[in-house]
Amino acid sequence: MAVSIYEKDYAPFGRVLAMENDFIELYVTLDFGPRIIRLAQKGGENFMFEDKTAEVVNKGPAYDEYFGDGSYWRTYGGHRIWLTPEIEPNTYYPDHDPVEYTVNGNSATFMPPEQDMNMVIETLTVTLEENDGVAQVTATATNTSDKPQTFGLWQISVMCEGGLGIVPQNTRDNGLLHNRTISLWSYADMSDPRVCWGKELISVQQDKNVDHAFKLGTANERGWLAYLCHNALFVKRFPYYAGSAYPDDGCNGELYTNPKFLEIESLSKLAPVDPGETISATEVWSITPNVAPVCGKDMAGLEKLVADYIEE
Repeated sequence: MAVSIYEKDYAPFGRVLAMENDFIELYVTLDFGPRIIRLAQKGGENFMFEDKTAEVVNKGPAYDEYFGDGSYWRTYGGHRIWLTPEIEPNTYYPDHDPVEYTVNGNSATFMPPEQDMNMVIETLTVTLEENDGVAQVTATATNTSDKPQTFGLWQISVMCEGGLGIVPQNTRDNGLLHNRTISLWSYADMSDPRVCWGKELISVQQDKNVDHAFKLGTANERGWLAYLCHNALFVKRFPYYAGSAYPDDGCNGELYTNPKFLEIESLSKLAPVDPGETISATEVWSITPNVAPVCGKDMAGLEKLVADYIEE
């Protein structure tokens, strides 16, 4: 069937724009955000985390001073656009206002209000293919100030609990020179039992019973991150530009987890953006059904999964 695009209510998040074909469905919030709050096989379980109780909230004096009294940022869940480098509170813009949108064929573009304190306008465009479980997700950011600003686009997919994140390691042979760049955050314990360090892959299990966070970033030359859940495989693909400046000491791909969710994140190049200039970054998403779970410690099994479904 052709792609179907229509508004509906999706409790407790209010209005969403639903985009569906015979294979997958995406819901994008219209009363705030935007967030791609639902990503699923048609009629199936949501791959995205949904914050239905406003448990993940950032607020405090810095937010009051920068954004106004009583301001706060809420994750909501789902997929969102942020800007790098991460600065608190600037990055955590309180995006609680209604979102305008336009539809053009199989695509919808979502336009939240200008971030007046950051002097940036963002858009999110989602294009759904007709005949498979593939979607293209493009983010843009325009500098609305009268001075250059330095930033990059950061697309963050907040995945549901219980799945396995898969991060590819670079395999290029550089002889005597290094071939991998990995960044770790201060709270990242390299002995964390959720994390398995393989020869070609790194796996991270989302576990609601582990009460601390973990985050890593890589120079991801292979250009993908994956999440194995609901007997299916979600893959996001994104580019790597050798020699370009990336945030966090050269990371274009990052993964974060805590007891509630697991995030897989792509980051664009970090560069000066002139007044009126717009930058963009695109991810390609896919869901492959009927993919059996693989233990994070089973690197041979994960390498076969990658060969069968991701790097065929």
